[in-house]
Amino acid sequence: MKKHVGIQPLKMFLLAVLLMLLNNVSVFASGDSGAIRNGGVVSSASEYSSQIGIDILKKGGNAVDAAVATIFTIGVVEPNLSSIGGSGIMTIYTKENDQCIVIEYMETVPSNMKAGWFNPQTDKNTAKNAALPGQVYGILTALDKYGTMSREEVMAPAIQLARNGFIADKRLADSIKSNYDILSQNPDFADIYLNNGKPIKEGDIIKNKLLADTLEKLAEQGIEGFYKGELAGEIVTGLQNGNNLITLDDMSKYRAIERVPIQTSYHGYNIIVPSMPSNGGEWLLESLNILENYDLKSMGVNSSEYLFTLNEALRLGMADAFTYLGDPAFFNIPTDTIVSKDYAKKRLASMPVNKAMINPPHGDLITNPVKSGGEDSKETSHISVMDKYGNLVSTTNTIGSAWGCKYMAPGLGFFYNSHISNLEHDPLKADSPDYVIPGKRVRSTITPAIVLKDRDPVMAIGSPGNSSIPPAILAVLNNVLIFDMNIQQAIDLPRAFVLDLYNPILTIEGSYFEPDVKNELLNLGYVFNDVSRYNSALGGIAAVYYDTNTQKYHGGADPRRNYKSISYEEVTKKYSEYEKLLPAA
Repeated sequence: MKKHVGIQPLKMFLLAVLLMLLNNVSVFASGDSGAIRNGGVVSSASEYSSQIGIDILKKGGNAVDAAVATIFTIGVVEPNLSSIGGSGIMTIYTKENDQCIVIEYMETVPSNMKAGWFNPQTDKNTAKNAALPGQVYGILTALDKYGTMSREEVMAPAIQLARNGFIADKRLADSIKSNYDILSQNPDFADIYLNNGKPIKEGDIIKNKLLADTLEKLAEQGIEGFYKGELAGEIVTGLQNGNNLITLDDMSKYRAIERVPIQTSYHGYNIIVPSMPSNGGEWLLESLNILENYDLKSMGVNSSEYLFTLNEALRLGMADAFTYLGDPAFFNIPTDTIVSKDYAKKRLASMPVNKAMINPPHGDLITNPVKSGGEDSKETSHISVMDKYGNLVSTTNTIGSAWGCKYMAPGLGFFYNSHISNLEHDPLKADSPDYVIPGKRVRSTITPAIVLKDRDPVMAIGSPGNSSIPPAILAVLNNVLIFDMNIQQAIDLPRAFVLDLYNPILTIEGSYFEPDVKNELLNLGYVFNDVSRYNSALGGIAAVYYDTNTQKYHGGADPRRNYKSISYEEVTKKYSEYEKLLPAA
């Protein structure tokens, strides 16, 4: 009988290898010294988009291919949050070159715009509020430079989804209903998002054939077509019919910019983020550098002492972020100083001991220290991707307010951004970093972040949510890197953040906190904005995480925004391919 010893384990091993090969899962990652990995993971705002990203990985695409496919899909299933009429930032880590890249594609101000032309009170929900869209230039540049698949390949699933239809979720149905009075006047919107003149409901099928046709043209024509060719002409004509100032010359001159990211070390990890024109990166890194001087673990997660220290550090970072900001082409911003360890130690002198600050002080730096009055993007969508090779993508895309400027591109099936209203239009405030200047890039707090350790990928993470973005990212980083939670536990932990620039108003998911903790926070000087339970005002994290111990990737998705993460293995175990998620014909 001994002759059979060891045969069964060998059979099992060979069967496992065979199954991995059949499922197109690489046993060894490219350039990774033989480390065993699974096939990757995608976290985004929809099961449709996450599934499509995974399908791209299954077909041999890398993280950039999957991210671009996912972004186009979000524009279909979350048209109120992201579209090709919007903007964003993508942070990429390429494992083979051990390189981090930021592709920034925020909108720019039309060349003919002058202060006083735009009235924030009357023009916000009109075509006049649309700045030059950057998303198409940015994500197709990323695909061309760092992807491996063609436009046609990565865009085909989104085109199919738009043409054949998808099932509306509650968030989209609620957004359609709440914006019905404004949007229902648009005939294209009525054809796509209304049912016999009434808002569609959760579970209804939405088909957007106009967008499908537009995406097909874009897949064929690429950047050239969108910014100089046939599509550009249709875009400009439609916008000008809505009294927008954008011209074909403006479109042809638009460029996405590849920027050098900024970073800091934090408890042995490298945290890598974009710099200006996003002020979220400096805010996050300065806050991390301040917090590194405290023993947070000994305080205990979500204790009153921890929440006090966390929030007051974030508030000092916020004070600088909204003082030293702007388009780097127009302002000399002391970024290197702001994200330095030495500067953080100086800022420690302003950290309170037992009472929350009122109007936290900014640092004493030389630049244009003017408080920003611009309203930032609230309706954004974040995507995080890891592939089997160790590449990471963290990307946040936005159209500003819900449904952007509420102006739908005539005959094209998408909405334009609302980012002209982010700017300062009062000539008496010409020294503001947000003052409207032709060609200026719109500022944002979006902060798509990458985490590395010893040149190994650890995490891609980001969030929508305006002033909740850096706090949400920082809290989850602490939960994983300091408090040893898995990524989903880290995201699920209740939150309490000060989101006001001047006042200690604590937005808190109060029903999850013990009475003693809440009483101690009140005694520390906070005033509660108690949202009771999970609330999207406190961010919506989409993250992917590589566990160096198990050598596997994990996805995390925020219940506050109904995000969905799907890993490569789950495709065969749990999820159907995205075509099977489509409504029956």
